[in-house]
Amino acid sequence: MSVTPINLSLSPDLAKLEAEGFRLKLVQGTASHLLIEGIPAVTSAGQVVPGVLYCPLEINSVGVAVNPCANHQCWWIGEPPCDSTGRVMTEMISNPAEDKGDGIKTTVGFSRKRANKTDYGDYHEKIWAYVRLIWHEAQVLDRNCDPRSDKPVPAVVEAQNRVFRYPDMATTRAGIGAATAKLLARRVAIIGLGGSGSYILDLLAKTPIEELHLFDGDDFELHNAFRSPGAPAAEELTNPKKVDWLFGIYDRMRTGIFRHPYHVRAEQLPELAGFDFVFVAIDDSFARKVILEGLLAMQVPFIDVGIDVGIDEKGQLRGQCRVTVATSEQHEHLQEVVSFATAENDIYRNIQIADLNMQNAAMAVTKWKKMRGFYGDDCREHHSLYTIATHGLTKEDRK
Repeated sequence: MSVTPINLSLSPDLAKLEAEGFRLKLVQGTASHLLIEGIPAVTSAGQVVPGVLYCPLEINSVGVAVNPCANHQCWWIGEPPCDSTGRVMTEMISNPAEDKGDGIKTTVGFSRKRANKTDYGDYHEKIWAYVRLIWHEAQVLDRNCDPRSDKPVPAVVEAQNRVFRYPDMATTRAGIGAATAKLLARRVAIIGLGGSGSYILDLLAKTPIEELHLFDGDDFELHNAFRSPGAPAAEELTNPKKVDWLFGIYDRMRTGIFRHPYHVRAEQLPELAGFDFVFVAIDDSFARKVILEGLLAMQVPFIDVGIDVGIDEKGQLRGQCRVTVATSEQHEHLQEVVSFATAENDIYRNIQIADLNMQNAAMAVTKWKKMRGFYGDDCREHHSLYTIATHGLTKEDRK
């Protein structure tokens, strides 16, 4: 696993704050954070006590602060700052307490835009804009208080190992570090890397799962280029193994991807013991039955996906996307909703369309994220069907 170090020497705005004596704490985990400790603030009891100013820290792929600042907001850790009379400075407060992830929990959020409504030019300007407002009130009561030390204070950097080869700024910009941390699964497998399975990988690769294991014995052939993520060049279509082709794409973004260039049969089932979760995306009904029954026996939760598409008398495609969840606690519905028919009678035809594969994958990964607590889940269904022609979505086997 890796982490991109924050480069203060190439971030003059952060380096200037450090040189001025501010106590900077830079935290890199699920998101990137900037904390300025020791800011004098007035409490409701009229005392001057130190608090912590917080803002998300946007950095580029080599760890340099990105300017101008995309977010004008800051947050506070400590009792909400008051003016010199002990009145809470409500004119600054825009948000209640928030969990920013990585152990950082704020008390209130501030919103203070520049007078000309443009973005702050850099973090030095932004931090000073908020510090002045809070510190000014504290100086009324204590003329000697100061958020700065009399000499430069080396910034404290806390970096947690993550799988990504560059910082996850999508999480940082959105301020959802606490939610994203819920996706820190240890080991997840994808069985089958065809249309739906490859899109499942595309979505899971962008989460902080420690290990992603890919199981598929097939080659990446010409038709796969039209139902998988990305756009391979003609000269690249040399029939590599699917696991190798997709590894080459996503290894550029993250570590922790493991290739298993073979199909999962009964003899491979023991390899799946101990996985946190498994996604099954295959069209072999016999193999599906063996795998699902084996996962249940090992008490490994899973999602099985499939699409059923046919051509009607008008030459239009009709069908459904299916997502079925099973856990050791709830799995009785499998026999009713998943096809285990033989190949010649299997309802899972070999019509694969990229947008349906992508939708099938999105439904599956969204459901997994619900199970992890990332998304809210009021229905808690264990089986869903999306019907193309009616644009209908059924939700069954609710818990």
